[in-house]
Amino acid sequence: MAPDAAPSMKELDVRIALHKFLKNGLYRDKPDSLIIDELGVIEGSFRVDVAVINDKLHGFEIKSPSDNLLRLPEQQKNYSKVFDKMSIVCAERYVSDAVNLIPKWWGLISVSIKDGEPYLNEIWPSRQNNDVNPFHMCQLLWRDEALDVLKENGMDYGFRTKSRRYMWRALAKELDLNDIRRAVKTKLSSRTGWR
Repeated sequence: MAPDAAPSMKELDVRIALHKFLKNGLYRDKPDSLIIDELGVIEGSFRVDVAVINDKLHGFEIKSPSDNLLRLPEQQKNYSKVFDKMSIVCAERYVSDAVNLIPKWWGLISVSIKDGEPYLNEIWPSRQNNDVNPFHMCQLLWRDEALDVLKENGMDYGFRTKSRRYMWRALAKELDLNDIRRAVKTKLSSRTGWR
């Protein structure tokens, strides 16, 4: 049996291994990073498996041996609107197919079994996405959070009764991407009871 085809390796096993990989390796030097499972993007239309939020937003899409890559083209198109960096974490048997499906700036991490445990190997790191859409990044904010950000920037006049989409548009138009990133990290870090 091929190392990555072990029937005991499920998505949860890969997710647990990925959390360790992020905390002890990739983001070891950024202990204040917020790691979130199943983060909804594009108004909840898509859920990235794991997101890391610090000075950048880095998404990780898991494709375990029991998955397939059928949804990957649509996922990559939408994740590319929101995340500064993106990586696919896939079973070894999907690596060659994934290379043809993901943009060049996405990172590629293979997962196999080593000593009975999921083993992650970063084939190449993710690079900066230069096409982040500020409006789609603002969609990570709940309505009251968007209103708070407007207040914090002296822009809340006339917005109290407006829809969240109206607020997202205003934030995306008036704030630069770094300010939006900071606001998203601050608001997501302070959320309680949202899981």
